[in-house]
Amino acid sequence: MAYQSTQAIVLRRVDYREHDRILTLLTPSRGRVDAVARGCRRPKSPLMPACELFTLGEYVLYKGKGHEVVTSCAVSDSFYPLRDDFDRLSYASLMLGAALSAAQPEEPQEHLMILLTRSLARLAYGQMDPAAVTAAFLLHFAALIGYKPRLNHCVLCGRVLAPGEGAWLNPLAGGLVCKACYRGDSGAMRLDGPTVDWLRSVLKVGIDKTEPALRQAPVSALKRYVEQLIEQRLPKLPEYVARL
Repeated sequence: MAYQSTQAIVLRRVDYREHDRILTLLTPSRGRVDAVARGCRRPKSPLMPACELFTLGEYVLYKGKGHEVVTSCAVSDSFYPLRDDFDRLSYASLMLGAALSAAQPEEPQEHLMILLTRSLARLAYGQMDPAAVTAAFLLHFAALIGYKPRLNHCVLCGRVLAPGEGAWLNPLAGGLVCKACYRGDSGAMRLDGPTVDWLRSVLKVGIDKTEPALRQAPVSALKRYVEQLIEQRLPKLPEYVARL
């Protein structure tokens, strides 16, 4: 009997038949795994807490002839505070959407698992600006999938950008474009000098060691950058953020 235990986080859930759900799990060693949780929608099912979005736990899977089946789960964290704040829930849903776009079956995703878990914890329990946490997630996510934006020099002319110098983040070019090279590209978004410096620091030392000095985190610009890379739309930002 092919049983396997793995740490996983629920990226997506779809109701199936009368009492079941199909879960899309992100695992560190196997990447994306789709599995059926039988009977989890029954009122007293022990699997019910393990079949909600964002749930992190140790899942025991059984692989037979058809779908893999979730037989049990020891829940580690549900990141429950996300459900009490619409903005944080929106940011967390965006993170799940990005992870879902990148995870492939049987391709290890240890670093993505760590990034997603830590980012959800910061959103749920931390005091940082949720937009900044999400911007940092998207920046590291782009680097993980092989499209780290070039932030130290203009990607067109190669000139090194001075500290505090603003530029345009251009997804098609793969990084920042200086004022002299910018030609009104519709997909590029303007970032001021402090924002560029903040991005460099987050990419180098992480958000925990970066001064939270930004008035407005560049989450919209990084969302657009990632969407261009993965060629699909991510879940919407909170409306007031999307307008900025």
